[in-house]
Amino acid sequence: MESLEIILLDFKKSNLDQFIKKDLSIQTNQIRSSHFYDNSRGKDTEFQEIKSFEKILTPKGTGNLFLSDLNLGHNFIDVMIVFSFDEQYGDITMNFPEEELYSGEKSETALKAEGLVRYIFDMMDKYEIKKVRVGYEPATDDDTCLVEINNGMKNNFNDIVTKLLG
Repeated sequence: MESLEIILLDFKKSNLDQFIKKDLSIQTNQIRSSHFYDNSRGKDTEFQEIKSFEKILTPKGTGNLFLSDLNLGHNFIDVMIVFSFDEQYGDITMNFPEEELYSGEKSETALKAEGLVRYIFDMMDKYEIKKVRVGYEPATDDDTCLVEINNGMKNNFNDIVTKLLG
């Protein structure tokens, strides 16, 4: 089983709390596991204990969440999110089993892909994300990246959906 991966590149750390708390709106019952390292306290901490994700990942830091489900324009099951940040910017990587997108009738799969692309466009606008890569894990590799989305691609909505559906 392969995983699909969405990478929000060069995400501003100052937007992290709003993104996690308001846009992802993760509920504690969705969390299967979490791991963040608190640099200021020198110990591991759980998602539920974190008041500010920006602070916990300062000056640099990583963390991860494994969720039972997450709505990314469609409700995907078994979603892993990895946060990897430097001083000001970082990447947010979300991955889930490929069958979450590709299972079902062709029309259902197309609706899932359209919902995902709309979600990506919305997050790009809201958080000034310049580039998002979507593909098979690792989507950072050109060989496994299905599509790289940048700000100038809004008029190419159908082309992006087609690339995702391969």
